[in-house]
Amino acid sequence: AGLWRLDIAAALAKMLAIEPHMVHVFNTRRLRQDRRLQTVQMLFSVTIRFFVDKPHQAALANSVAAQLEDMQQQYSSLFNQTLINLIAPFNDKNLDVTSLSTFTRSDFGPDFVELPTAAPSTTVVTAAATTTVGLQATPSPGVLTEEDDTGIILGIVFGTFGFMAIFFTVCILCRKKKKVTHPAPVFRGGVSSSGPEAVSVVGKAEVLHDSDEGMAPLSNDAYNSLPGYWNARKDLNPTFEMDFETANRSKKDDLRFDDLMYVSYKNMAHFQDLVSKTYQDIVTQDRLCPNGTHDKTRGGCPCVQVGGDPGLPSDFQVMRVIRVEESGMFNRYVAKREQIRQKRLETDGKTCEAPDPPFFTRDWMASNPDSELCELDDRVNEVYLWHGTQVRTGLQIAMNDFNLTFAGSGAGTMYGKGLYFTESSTKADEYARDEPDGHYDGIRALLLCRVCVGKFYYTQGREPTAIDKHTAGESDSTLGDRAKSVNTYREIVVYNEDQVYPEYLVIYERLHGGARSSPPREDLPFQLELPLYWKTVGKNPYKEGFRKHRVVKHEIVELFRRLADGTCKSSVKVLKVRRIEDSALWCRYINWKRNLSQGLLEEGDKIKAPNELDGNPDSGHVLTEKILAENRGDHAISVENMQPGLNEMLLWHGTSQQAAEAIAEEGFVVADARHGRRFGNGVYLAEDLTKSLDYCKSAANGVNYVLLCRATCGHIYYTEKDWDSGADSPAKAAGCTCVLANPSKKGPREYILFDQSQVYPEYIVEMTRG
Repeated sequence: AGLWRLDIAAALAKMLAIEPHMVHVFNTRRLRQDRRLQTVQMLFSVTIRFFVDKPHQAALANSVAAQLEDMQQQYSSLFNQTLINLIAPFNDKNLDVTSLSTFTRSDFGPDFVELPTAAPSTTVVTAAATTTVGLQATPSPGVLTEEDDTGIILGIVFGTFGFMAIFFTVCILCRKKKKVTHPAPVFRGGVSSSGPEAVSVVGKAEVLHDSDEGMAPLSNDAYNSLPGYWNARKDLNPTFEMDFETANRSKKDDLRFDDLMYVSYKNMAHFQDLVSKTYQDIVTQDRLCPNGTHDKTRGGCPCVQVGGDPGLPSDFQVMRVIRVEESGMFNRYVAKREQIRQKRLETDGKTCEAPDPPFFTRDWMASNPDSELCELDDRVNEVYLWHGTQVRTGLQIAMNDFNLTFAGSGAGTMYGKGLYFTESSTKADEYARDEPDGHYDGIRALLLCRVCVGKFYYTQGREPTAIDKHTAGESDSTLGDRAKSVNTYREIVVYNEDQVYPEYLVIYERLHGGARSSPPREDLPFQLELPLYWKTVGKNPYKEGFRKHRVVKHEIVELFRRLADGTCKSSVKVLKVRRIEDSALWCRYINWKRNLSQGLLEEGDKIKAPNELDGNPDSGHVLTEKILAENRGDHAISVENMQPGLNEMLLWHGTSQQAAEAIAEEGFVVADARHGRRFGNGVYLAEDLTKSLDYCKSAANGVNYVLLCRATCGHIYYTEKDWDSGADSPAKAAGCTCVLANPSKKGPREYILFDQSQVYPEYIVEMTRG
């Protein structure tokens, strides 16, 4: 009976789009058992309770009451299709609804959502009904009534009989299976939330504080060497007139930084050109067989030869470029570069001799002076060189620098244990790895590094003892010229991590069969599996579970203050911001987002942006997006971390402290959406902070809690009605996954997302009004 009660509650909750815990099955008792037919007839009652303390919650109760009235007309078909299909493919003859009493409810005026948030004292006589299934049943006694100054209880009581034996049979059959799988929910728009499962983390989130403490501030030499295109340089010295001492006094905190940021779309073309121009159609034994059928083969196996299957890549398609700005690493690099320069002047009495011919990358820079590559010091043979790797490894190097401990672990030590680089993108690609069946399946990485080659030891053969020249102080690096000896490539090896600054991480995929690179879609940029500014960005969230809440640094709080001021009509003060880094919630979000993106790419489809829906494309842009575009926030919430082609945006959600903490731990639940059903069922979000604050329930200290959420809206159904509680039905029928409500075309606009997987609660923002 206990299992039966749970399934009845779940089935009815599913029909009404409410949470199962709202449905209570009780007074269960057996009436008759027929051993010949293997059936059991049961009598039970059901109560559905809603506690209403806000006007918008009354809409939910009102809507459920309306659905129950509809069930009076179509109860048999609804009950059979929902309950029976949930449990087993029963025949309709097993259920025979014979009576359902009329539901009564209190009427709410069409404008009740405009009432004050404090609910008036209300007394409601709730609805009651009896249902018999199979045999004529005795109605449940009495009509439930409830009086409460702060709430409304909507009750439904009904009795039912039947088919217990069939249910037990189904349960027994299910228990015999080792694993039971349930189909992932799919919207009528064709977007599924299915995908690999993340590792779940038990317990409360770990609260951490992001801080610059312990991070090395820029030295005088490093400050004067900052590239002009770095954001750190723009923050510290935008006019290029402030000297180090002044900056150290007035902007001391800005001398410490540790940021990864996406290179803008317009500048990616330079990196694509550099990758393509340094390509060479030469194969070596270091290119592994992609089919796994050949061992290491001198000159490369047949599968990687030009014309092979799949053959040597014909080009490399750059997907995304990430710049690394880290004060500590840059300090060490600049100091080591100066040390090498001084040493060569003192020891050799001259600057370092340049290689002949010059490195490919150096030639390219000479013909592309406007690229985001800095001027180099030829006196110490400073040059940009490639290093092939796996995406996650590249991210770890970008955050933590190279580590000689692992040198040679991937490709041997032809010239001793050191860090190996090349001027050719093709050679670097030989060591790049993807992540089969993962987010980076077919996706690889090249680190474009500034390398201080200094005085190099030149050799044409294999020479593992070349490192001894460096140890003796005779050289700063080794140049292995296999291009001259065996017509392959030149490689450069350094034996000290500080001689390298990993400035760029180039994310790319291989092209075959003569295919050439082309500009990627600007509206659907490739995104890393985790946000670039998360401290966990290098992890695999499907294998390494994490649940961390990070109190962000003051400069990010300042960004939130600008965002709040720009999206709120009244005065607010941002007090504290926490970033939610939760592997389980994030994987749920990107599974849905990935499925939507794949569908669009396969169909060649494009999604209309919000500003294209009201007939005036010059207006209607997302307010949060406009503010972020005006305020650089690469280290937190910049537009470069969004996919506009999916209508991915940042939106507010006002709530109580308790609800905010619960959502941050468990995510949104559509069936229990707090903001009612004015425009249908879903998660209600707003670009206007004023609108979200109306839903906040201030804590005792006057602090309001607002979530800033990532939301992937997908195809949007647009309405200008003041009230449209059924908007989600035609929206889903039209293949949309979100409603954008713009009442009377005057706003404030609200976004109603149908699937909780479309929303990730990324920040909890504490603020006060006035």
